[in-house]
Amino acid sequence: MLTPDKLNDLRDHLQTAVEVELSTIPLYLYTYYSINRTPTLTIKDENRANEINTFANKAGGILMSVAVEEMLHLSLASNILKALGGSPVIYDKSPKNYPTNLLHHKDGFSIGLTKLTQSQLQKFMDVEKPAPVEEDPQGDQWETLGQFYEYIANLVKQTEEWDYSNPDNQLVDGRGYYAPNNIDTVYAKDAAQSSSTVQYANSDDSGGLKQIKNKEDALAAITEISEQGEGFRTDPTHKYDDPSHEEESHWFKYSELNTKFFELELTDEEKKQFIFNFPENPGNPENPNNVELPIKYQPVVDLCDAVYSYLLWMTEMSFTLKGTAQSSMFYIGMHKGMIFILDKIIGGMRRATYKDEKGNEWNLAPTFKNFTFSSKETAKKELVALAELVILENKLKLETEYELSEDILQRIKDLPDVNVVGNKVSFA
Repeated sequence: MLTPDKLNDLRDHLQTAVEVELSTIPLYLYTYYSINRTPTLTIKDENRANEINTFANKAGGILMSVAVEEMLHLSLASNILKALGGSPVIYDKSPKNYPTNLLHHKDGFSIGLTKLTQSQLQKFMDVEKPAPVEEDPQGDQWETLGQFYEYIANLVKQTEEWDYSNPDNQLVDGRGYYAPNNIDTVYAKDAAQSSSTVQYANSDDSGGLKQIKNKEDALAAITEISEQGEGFRTDPTHKYDDPSHEEESHWFKYSELNTKFFELELTDEEKKQFIFNFPENPGNPENPNNVELPIKYQPVVDLCDAVYSYLLWMTEMSFTLKGTAQSSMFYIGMHKGMIFILDKIIGGMRRATYKDEKGNEWNLAPTFKNFTFSSKETAKKELVALAELVILENKLKLETEYELSEDILQRIKDLPDVNVVGNKVSFA
């Protein structure tokens, strides 16, 4: 049985879990968007070109598949917290700047936003590193996420039936909130035969959303989070995360990509043809290697940050709603927002280039910084106003160079308003 102090400790660590999962999502998305998944290669050797094309597409699909499951893990941790009488705080909880230290990690574990490189893939492997079976659970001095979640699991094991007093407002399966695969996670085993070699990165039986009604549900959710990341702890290879061996763990996916990257022995010229030259940790004024952004690009970067922050606020608000209202906030918001709006904005941005004071050329990249809205009441109006400014500048062709479709503005106007009164969601 948990004492009140221990129950509060469990809630605190579940909120930390939400923030740890949240801190990894921009890391994976940034590297994902640095990849041109369907490059036009100027390589005469068709076999070599096909090999690079296949790798580019697969790397993108794998990175997005992991990012999607990190969003799932954030929601599972939030469901447990909600069941135990807490409320997840998600908006404005993304790291202030990158590089960032993963919360409560023993050695700090600094990791930042970087384009696709072997060293970044190794960092991703370190994030998802399997916990040795003999390692003790750690809540505040952990070295692997497995240790951290094992600490949470040990607290959950001490809970009682009456601790799970709030089964409502959770994100549950069966509403289409999380599809195991979407268009961005699918890739071809062979780029030359893409129509007949489609590969699905995630498997149906590796796990999904769970409504938490008791400790057994909570423990099942924690197991799912851990195994999707590091694989079965009893499997020395840590390759699979599902019973039918259809899906690889996050750690193994990154390990395979890292190995293939090494084996390709890509030249600098080949890398340039499918990897956008994103700067490291853009937008961090404390970064000594920060590449100063031209003023003309600040509005679209701000819009990107605002859309991402608004998505986090919609997710947080989803855990306060029920039924159709929740579906409108999360499903419509996330699918129109994360999958379409953010993707189209960043996809257009990265085509623009600029030079630093040393003459190095960079592609325009997202910063994934927290955008602070004035209030919940005005947040959507502020987001629309930002979009209108960017569309106007782009329409007037003020040397912006990036590509941004005008229908983005209408898509943003169609998003649900986070200023919810009662259980009714407005789109006005």
